[in-house]
Amino acid sequence: MNDIVIKSLDYIDYPLILLNSKTRDVVYHNIKAKPIVDEILRKGIHLKIDPEKDKTLILTLEYPLHKIFYGNCNIVDEQHIVIYFNELRKDKPSFGFMFDLMEDLPVIVFLIKDDKIYYVNKTCEKFLGYTREEILGKSLLKDLVWDLDRPKAAIHCKHVKNGYKEEGVIFALEDKLGRIKNFRWNCFITQDWDGAPVIVSIASDISEYLELSQKIEKLHKTQTFSEFLRGLVHDFNNILHTILSYIEQLRRSPLTSMEDILSVIEKTIFSWIDINRIILDYSRETKELRFKRVDMVHFLRDNLEVFQLILGEKIRLYLDLGYYKNLYTYGDSVFWRYIFLNFLSNSRDAMKGEGEIFISLNTYEDKIKNKKYLRISIRDTGPGIPKDILPHIFEPFFTTKDKGSGLGLFLVNHHIKTLEGFIEVESQAGKGTAFYIYVPLFTEKCLSIPTQKISIKDQVVFIVEDDNDIREPLREFLCEMGMKVHDFSSAEDLLAKFQDLPKPNVVLVDLNLPGMSGRDLVTKLKSLYPQIKFLYITGDLFILSEFSEDKVLLKPFKFDEVLSKIQRLLDEELD
Repeated sequence: MNDIVIKSLDYIDYPLILLNSKTRDVVYHNIKAKPIVDEILRKGIHLKIDPEKDKTLILTLEYPLHKIFYGNCNIVDEQHIVIYFNELRKDKPSFGFMFDLMEDLPVIVFLIKDDKIYYVNKTCEKFLGYTREEILGKSLLKDLVWDLDRPKAAIHCKHVKNGYKEEGVIFALEDKLGRIKNFRWNCFITQDWDGAPVIVSIASDISEYLELSQKIEKLHKTQTFSEFLRGLVHDFNNILHTILSYIEQLRRSPLTSMEDILSVIEKTIFSWIDINRIILDYSRETKELRFKRVDMVHFLRDNLEVFQLILGEKIRLYLDLGYYKNLYTYGDSVFWRYIFLNFLSNSRDAMKGEGEIFISLNTYEDKIKNKKYLRISIRDTGPGIPKDILPHIFEPFFTTKDKGSGLGLFLVNHHIKTLEGFIEVESQAGKGTAFYIYVPLFTEKCLSIPTQKISIKDQVVFIVEDDNDIREPLREFLCEMGMKVHDFSSAEDLLAKFQDLPKPNVVLVDLNLPGMSGRDLVTKLKSLYPQIKFLYITGDLFILSEFSEDKVLLKPFKFDEVLSKIQRLLDEELD
């Protein structure tokens, strides 16, 4: 390069450097580019630019003053690449002011082109611990987004690329130390000076807010849970009163009707046990219900007597099943008994114990969403819900009852949504209220009926239960079913004989044993035989927040429940 050309380049009003196309070393720079080259050499920056792909770059210098340069790259010949820079300054409002502003924002700003970060403001170092140079050229999605949030973030990015402005999306980034931090994102697509598409992603750190929100929610639940329990105790007292009235009737009735009355009492008791179990839904999700199916026609037929019992003699319950033989949807009998009892008890209270309730079933097809729903209608002849109250009935802790918890309809609505359904309500003053529950409808062909079952005959079962009145009848029943049963009154009793016993297939263990606890015994047995299946016996309802209901026997339990749960544990090996 001759002296005349060099001198003429020095008079150009913007920095210019010339790179060796193979080594990317600086072979020439004009006077304006000297601060840039000095900083490149001082920091050991290697310009890994590919002029075939990267026509532009952002270069940030911290010394002697903080400056940002926007570079354009071009191939001069086979041996040289030229980069000429514009300084992004406030006195150049076409672009400089925007970048100065972004540098001082209390949020992270990413500019992304061709799926690579080509600019990030200095705030990233505060929140993520990375220097700017460590992030430039990386992929936001592949290199920074937390693994578990990557699918959600990928959908978000796809929407932005298609021209949608995405606001309020939350997904996490992993910082330099491997910590997970949650950010709220606002993203849109624009163009750079060459007309190429650029994604602008603005991330606000909300980790502390989420943590604070969780603490407040936990505190709120703790303070209101006692109110929730008081509402359930009120219902429990009503059921006890009903049972006592039937016992009185039993005393006066002939032996021929005794079996029918005992059957109703039994159903009433177990309906309350089921309600108790639903208390746990205050603190746990109902996702497992999506793996279960219930025939609503048979369910309503089986439970009509119990529902009528709960409502009392002065409320008449009518059931319209149409011409349907079967209608399948998500859930099990425990879940749906809870749902119906919630609506029915509300109607009973609204009608002050006297009136009519109509339950009907039909189907509904949403042609826009291409979905089929089971439509459950529950209509009463009560006074109706006032217009000013109707919009609030599904809100948590909202109630018009003196002793209500305000959680009933809130939980019901939450669970129905979890099952991909929804609820509609109609109410007229003096004409009553109607609730319409829509849940996915399944044909019998959709049901996952196991083709095989492991025979329970000759299966080795251990029972570890200190209460003899529970242990002995349970042992006799399982022996009658053909199982090889060994029973123990304590963990120590089992461990003392363990060497001489066959390997068990299933262990039924009381979690509240004297001496070594049931939990410690389970840990010990799992260390010896990791494949052993356990069924936990307990009277503690809250254990359901820790273990699946399929692995828990809540006292009091029925023998057919024990048998079905043992069978389910054995069949897990076939899955």
